[in-house]
Amino acid sequence: MKKSGGLLLTLVYTFLLFSAAAFAEPSVIMSEGKYVLGDLDTKKDAKVQALIEAKRTAMEKAGTYLESSSEVKNFQLSQDQIKTMAAGIMSVEIVKEDWKMSGENMVLTIQIRATIDTSNLKDRISRMQEGDNTEGLKDVQNQLAALQKELADLKKLSQQSDGRGTKKPPTQEMKDKHESLVKEMSVLEYMEKGDIATINQRWEEAAEAYGQVISRNPRLIDAYARKAYALYFLRKLDDALAVTDQALAMDSSSVRNLGVKALILKDQPGKVDLALITINEAIKLKPDAPKLYRFRGEVFIKMGKFRIAQEDFVRACKMGAKESCARAKGLAEKMKGARNK
Repeated sequence: MKKSGGLLLTLVYTFLLFSAAAFAEPSVIMSEGKYVLGDLDTKKDAKVQALIEAKRTAMEKAGTYLESSSEVKNFQLSQDQIKTMAAGIMSVEIVKEDWKMSGENMVLTIQIRATIDTSNLKDRISRMQEGDNTEGLKDVQNQLAALQKELADLKKLSQQSDGRGTKKPPTQEMKDKHESLVKEMSVLEYMEKGDIATINQRWEEAAEAYGQVISRNPRLIDAYARKAYALYFLRKLDDALAVTDQALAMDSSSVRNLGVKALILKDQPGKVDLALITINEAIKLKPDAPKLYRFRGEVFIKMGKFRIAQEDFVRACKMGAKESCARAKGLAEKMKGARNK
């Protein structure tokens, strides 16, 4: 009996190890998206729309796959968080483009291979929960969906016939509107790419994506702060500071840029006092932003004011910034250890 019991335990243990290893291995999902070209569409437009559709389908499949993970279940993530996580761990490759005529219209079908990398899943989930880009990414994805609907409605309008059944050519107003929507979608796609890269701490990729956003829409102030934040973690402090200054020259009350600027200044020689002035200015403009108190806590640590820093971390924690809870706990233990010496 003892022998068979030991054998059973060994088999169960082996099965569990195999299952964990299998889930950690990258998984491949095949997906496709279709787009019917209208009178206003170019082939480039069609490819963008078909790819968005293929990626959305793959993301839904990846989300279902992730939900089967015990790690995801343990964290009790919302559907939006699972969707965000799926986007962050998915790399996409186009494997096939198929152009065909359907009646009077050209139809593009794109097939993609989405590789789902679930390695270090627990760490990725923790980073996602600690960051503030999750909500930003959700907003971007909602805006993309809204723009797609606008494009679809515009396409229907451009294909209407007159009372005699003759198809009317698109007006210049329709053409201008279509061009504007396509440009706006291009900006949001790069913003989405940057947010996903930030959540996964791929800072080079994030900085490049936000740079593309700025080049397409230089008035999108938040993109400057996001790019500067990525450059900060790449330790390109002078470049990061130049980006925030560029944004603040256009909008001196940009809270996000002021917050990131303070973070950068605290790490530059002789500028910690200026960092404190800057972060206080940001907090005055938006006192309900928990991340700003975490940033100020980091400034106080740089100044050697650990007790005040602890107060800011605790405040940010109570306001819902989970990363600040861990920071507050770690600093409290550090101060306690120093007192006991």
